Amino acid sequence: MKPIDKPNPPKIPTEDRKKETMKKTAVIGALCFLFFLGGLWIPMAAKSANTSSDASLSKFETVYDLLRNDWYYAKDADDMDSRLIEQAIAGMTSLEEDPHTNYFSLEQAQAFSQSLAGNNVGIGISFRPASDGAMNVLDVFINSTADKAGIQPGDRIIRVQDKLAAQTSTDDLVSYIKSFEGKPLELEVERDGQTMIFTVTPGNYDVTVSAQMKGKDGLVTLSSFSEQSGDDFAQALGRLKSEGAQNLIIDLRNNTGGYLSAARKIASSLLPNDTPIYMERMSDGSEKTTNTSSNYAQVDFDHIYILQNGNTASASEVLIGALKDNMPDKVTLIGTNTYGKGTEQISKAFSDGTSIKYTVAEWLTPNGTSINEIGFAPDVEVLASDVQSVGYTPMEEDTPAIEPDTVSPNAAAVQIYLRALGYPADRTDTYFSPASSEALKQFQSDQGLNVTGSVDKTTFEQLISEISSYLTAGGDDADPVLSKAIELSNS
Repeated sequence: MKPIDKPNPPKIPTEDRKKETMKKTAVIGALCFLFFLGGLWIPMAAKSANTSSDASLSKFETVYDLLRNDWYYAKDADDMDSRLIEQAIAGMTSLEEDPHTNYFSLEQAQAFSQSLAGNNVGIGISFRPASDGAMNVLDVFINSTADKAGIQPGDRIIRVQDKLAAQTSTDDLVSYIKSFEGKPLELEVERDGQTMIFTVTPGNYDVTVSAQMKGKDGLVTLSSFSEQSGDDFAQALGRLKSEGAQNLIIDLRNNTGGYLSAARKIASSLLPNDTPIYMERMSDGSEKTTNTSSNYAQVDFDHIYILQNGNTASASEVLIGALKDNMPDKVTLIGTNTYGKGTEQISKAFSDGTSIKYTVAEWLTPNGTSINEIGFAPDVEVLASDVQSVGYTPMEEDTPAIEPDTVSPNAAAVQIYLRALGYPADRTDTYFSPASSEALKQFQSDQGLNVTGSVDKTTFEQLISEISSYLTAGGDDADPVLSKAIELSNS
């Protein structure tokens, strides 16, 4: 077969050729170093691997040269050296054996860091908008300004400073509250039919731990494992115990993990000092056991119920394993099977703000059990309701309306919500059927909206508001997993 003829590459002047060679050498050197960091050390000095290593580097050098000098689109690309290196690193960390080893761009690294930090700015509540526009408080985060002021789950916020909640969109209210960071803000709150005035000062708070009483049970909702989670969890337990909690419910649903150090602190509030929490198995086969810390006082409960689902992962599963292995008769898992992430990662940041997260060990429960790709099965299986489990993406002004006889990711939520509210949508998937469109027309008519049978931003937001009121009115009964925990506790 004849080679394909192609123009000869332009000759590079001697001085430019030296620069080109130096740059190429630097790029290859950097990539060799990154191979080493990623656990894929290229043994340049080992004679037994020289042939393979040289061939691999030669192939890389050839591809690098082709893309940098002969690739048609290179003429329009800025900073090809940097782009090729970034692309190569991303490829090296896309290993099919390990989906949890990742290279993060600057934006991704910042987002990942923020997700672990657990910080937010505001007054420290989660809420649902009620049908009359009030803010129904669901959770109050430990040590937030709302917590310190005495705001409680179940309160209804009617007014924020000079803005009525009923006349202000949710997004605008949140932005308005944040704009008062560091300044006093007045809230008008309804509680048990009485109107109360609170003055709070929005600021930074940790969003990972909230607590409330459910009859004789203390409920702690743990959304992540941040640096502050352990201290907040310990404070929540002490508070619940002082309020008479006999049993403890820990809600780990959709908690995808975080810092193992936070899991250790949390376990230390429930298990005796020096109790094994988890084991680490390194790549060389060595093992190390981590025990509870003596810095936390233990709080004792008659029974512990853990709520879990398929998004309960990593540090959440470490906590489950620690409690289950050490207190098998005192811990009940309720919900569905957990994710099954039994590996441990660490992060290394680079000077340009990018970072790599890579697996360094497999962790095991105190009894030596690996749950990687297996997870924890529930002791009592309870499926979440469709209303709770379906997700959606907020619609913007320029988001196209969902038309009948079309497919849209939000169509599943629309149809499930319509059915929950008593409107006869005939499907629950992403296909928005003509029958569901007719059901939507009934909803639009009842709400005083334009009757189109299509889902625009106004209709979608009204549907979200109505389903929020539905869930609030249903109370604990609208959450079958939590309801089962309360039922078991009472029995």
